[in-house]
Amino acid sequence: SLALTILCSAEAALLAGASRVKITPSYSVYLAGLGNNRKSEGVHDDIYASALYLSDGKTGIVIVSLDIIGLFYDDVEDARDNKKNIIIACTHQHSGPDTLGLWGPNETTSGVSPEYLAFLKGKVKEAIDKAIKFAKPATLKVGEAKESKVAYNAREDDLLDPTITCLFVESPDGKPIATLVNYACHPEVLWNDNRLITSDYVHYLRELCERKMGGITIFLNGALGGMITPRVKEHSFSEAKIVGEAIGEKVIEAKRKAEKIENPKITHRYARFKLPVENPRFILASQMGVLKRVRENGGVNTEMHFLDIGGKLQILTNPGEALPKVGFALKELLKAKYKMIVGLACDEIGYILPKEDFGTQLYSYESSMSLGPKTADILLQFGRKLVSGTLTE
Repeated sequence: SLALTILCSAEAALLAGASRVKITPSYSVYLAGLGNNRKSEGVHDDIYASALYLSDGKTGIVIVSLDIIGLFYDDVEDARDNKKNIIIACTHQHSGPDTLGLWGPNETTSGVSPEYLAFLKGKVKEAIDKAIKFAKPATLKVGEAKESKVAYNAREDDLLDPTITCLFVESPDGKPIATLVNYACHPEVLWNDNRLITSDYVHYLRELCERKMGGITIFLNGALGGMITPRVKEHSFSEAKIVGEAIGEKVIEAKRKAEKIENPKITHRYARFKLPVENPRFILASQMGVLKRVRENGGVNTEMHFLDIGGKLQILTNPGEALPKVGFALKELLKAKYKMIVGLACDEIGYILPKEDFGTQLYSYESSMSLGPKTADILLQFGRKLVSGTLTE
């Protein structure tokens, strides 16, 4: 793997590179989400690892988006060779390989294919290396638009973040390199009757943006928990196309009114910390080998990242599926005009609920798929320190 510092020089000019590597399995796998014993029977559209590398000459960062349900922290560490300036986030789509273990032939057997997981990690490294290798002088623009028609909150209808925030990466002569898109909505238009590998609506979002704007479109999900889902008439590919293209048109709208980041200095901070595991279901699944991740002293290691790009865009990651209330609280910590909250980044810890909603009847499912009631407060604590720069080891 190429060292991230390879292109960091004393020059002030921004360098950027983007890549996309196919991560579609060539054999049948257990599909993640929507029930056990659902095996793939073909491919509707390929799934990918998409990477963006940015360097201001001093700080280099790679952001990777994977078309999978999620990756545990230990696997993320393997895939990036323990480099902390690589953020690996998952789109959380529900028609790709089980990379966590919960959707095998039954509830007591992992659905993860060790062969596929090893293949995936190799492809992530390939995508990272290619993004760095392709780096060249670039300029940045940032913009946003609102989309509230194609998504809704299945628990509390109007409680969601409709903002689509986009970072547009171009060569100095205006040729598109990449578009980073941040929006909160589960890619689950396709349902449990689907047996085809697909990235769901993200496929159509990327297809439209790349056809109309060029470059590589990279999707990062937001605070999609509890339960931000597509508003569709049926669970079909035609509906996935409608959702993806509606978001894509808003991305194009955001580009029309995007602002240039005049001095794209990159500030990057991260925090590694432990979260308590209080969910007996997760503890049992771990003991049975269904969930394979390291658990020490009643907790799991995870991390968060903060990025500031030119004072115009700030990005804060979280390691799971934050509910909108938590997403809004994280967003309030950010001070820039444009903000991204990136979910399922460097981990998948499950749902992240406000303490007041934990264990309620409305959020009984989310509570059963969460580490525990303390998670949100701990993430907000570390998020606050990351943004303010007051974090101490």
